[in-house]
Amino acid sequence: MSSQLWQKHNLDTEDLTSGKIPFIIIPNVISESTCASLSEKIFKNYKSVPGPGIKNKLGTSLGSHIYEKSKYFLNSKKSNTFIKNIFSDGYSPLKSMRQIISQTFQKQISTASENKMSYSDCVIRIHNEGDSVHLHRDNCNFEMPDYDVSKYKNQLSAILYLQSPEHGGELTVYDKQWNRYDERSRQPDFGYSFDLVNCISHTSISPTTGSLVILNPNFYHKVESVHGNRPRVSIGFFFAESSKYELSCWT
Repeated sequence: MSSQLWQKHNLDTEDLTSGKIPFIIIPNVISESTCASLSEKIFKNYKSVPGPGIKNKLGTSLGSHIYEKSKYFLNSKKSNTFIKNIFSDGYSPLKSMRQIISQTFQKQISTASENKMSYSDCVIRIHNEGDSVHLHRDNCNFEMPDYDVSKYKNQLSAILYLQSPEHGGELTVYDKQWNRYDERSRQPDFGYSFDLVNCISHTSISPTTGSLVILNPNFYHKVESVHGNRPRVSIGFFFAESSKYELSCWT
């Protein structure tokens, strides 16, 4: 499987959106000391939220509100305010993520909105000992037709690692993209059967502190189990082309 480290002058973003490459890694987006400070703030504010393999998170996600649109936008307003308050007295990692993405894709990026209601800015995920995320893919074009973001082109995912675990927590990406026939292998609770990726080549991305991964989420992927006392902390969002010159992001 081919992938690419970020190089300003020769990265063709169409390789990523077309699926020629599944992801790019942009190292050293923020310093380890800044990541440590941000993680400390997050640990003081997080709470347990039920989810697929994720017991702790901050933020609102469409996946938890597929058929509850009003509730999604209400919760997004609350979580956006809450997360902004966490970073209100200093540096915001969201600003750095957006600047890098805007520079890389040569387009402005902002949080998506619908009927003057803002989508969720991001989700902060905390994976503790034994936490993992099952094999899945992300595609709001197929999953969330009632939301405006489902009409946007070339959906991608951005993940910034704020803290690496002692062991594990790798993002494993398989060299297979989703298609509608795969729905026959859908799991009742979340994700897909591993039979879909049996004997398929894959790449494991270490959750290196300060690194940003931009992933084509139509490729099947999972998060390996975390081991040790130090949690894996990441902040992420989806983004896509909302117009010729603009990107919109959401979670």
